[in-house]
Amino acid sequence: GGAEDMARKQAFGVYLRACRLKASLGLRTFAEAAELKPSNLSAIEHGRQPPPQGHLVLSRIADALGLPKDSSDRRRLFDLAVKHKLGTLPPDVATFAGRTPGVPVLLRTIENRRLNKEELKRLTEYIDSHLGKGRR
Repeated sequence: GGAEDMARKQAFGVYLRACRLKASLGLRTFAEAAELKPSNLSAIEHGRQPPPQGHLVLSRIADALGLPKDSSDRRRLFDLAVKHKLGTLPPDVATFAGRTPGVPVLLRTIENRRLNKEELKRLTEYIDSHLGKGRR
């Protein structure tokens, strides 16, 4: 419902603000670096405005925060951006899936096999240890 949706929107803002403060960035300085209006940034941080959805905007935010490309902090930022929109892929994942042949087939296979959380974790570990090493 509405309260749950609001809480999910606020999760992004709370995390964004925590990252900004951890990076010792003032609101205006950070807004300028991320190419956002300070008033919009403040509204996002306080959950009054939904998180940005565009891959480029989120990338600018992550870069301005100094979050490394493959970091869990950066992934969390992207994940939280769509958490309030149930069933929506994070923008970085959607971009990759859309331009990578085979990803829709892989996702349908996972769905058809009804893999549970533990099986998905094992699949991820298998991919990490056996496939695509050093090709990133």
